[in-house]
Amino acid sequence: MNIRPQNVLIVGGSEGIGFSTAEELLKNGVRNIYIASRSMAKLERAAEKLRQQYAANIFFGSFDISNCSAHLSFLDSVKKEMGAIPDGLVISAGVHKDSGHWRGFNMSEADWDLVINTNLKGVFFLIRNYSNWMIRAKARGNICVVSSQAARRDLLGAYQISKNAISGVIHAYGKHLFERGITLNGIEPGLVDTPMMSYFKGFTDGIREGKSFPDNSMHRLIRPEEIAGLICFLMSDASDVLSGTVLLANGGAKSIPR
Repeated sequence: MNIRPQNVLIVGGSEGIGFSTAEELLKNGVRNIYIASRSMAKLERAAEKLRQQYAANIFFGSFDISNCSAHLSFLDSVKKEMGAIPDGLVISAGVHKDSGHWRGFNMSEADWDLVINTNLKGVFFLIRNYSNWMIRAKARGNICVVSSQAARRDLLGAYQISKNAISGVIHAYGKHLFERGITLNGIEPGLVDTPMMSYFKGFTDGIREGKSFPDNSMHRLIRPEEIAGLICFLMSDASDVLSGTVLLANGGAKSIPR
């Protein structure tokens, strides 16, 4: 697989799907990776692990995607540190906080703002700010956004709303950006074995112990590296005809058709 971008910024890259994406990109020959998230401690551990395993340039920095006014200065700092413009952007940042269960109709305003500002507002403005930044630089770029199968399911709550909307953003702007040299695609994963699954404590523990898992046809959680492989595909020459596409990767789980 020939990965197009060779300088990739991964937002949400300290763990889970984002970290696995860094590993898969490195396995496929990318040699400049910048991982970003809110937690410096997690970033330091992740960067050290990558440096021990791969002969590559690993950069990292703290970044809050919900702070939209800081996006451009952050992109400038990434370019300066990497010594090259990041021609690939993976957005795997996200939070889930629906007041103890999926159907968070009575969630607090603060929790609503946290989820929407991170999963929707922050992601949309980073797509926009990165794209305009690349267009001004007359550079080509490739963006891959991690959404969720929640976008297609009747789960209710701010998480579903945010993911449904961000999948819509990808569909709405894929053609517009493609005409300007920016490829925009996304993935809607099913339940993936990541730290976010701690939200379902008890349910996922039973799955890991080999108990029944009716959510998909594989009868198990999806592995982060399986989603990371699809992200690599969307950043490769094998996906040159795709933009504005959102892949559903949920192991055959039932979903609401689009």
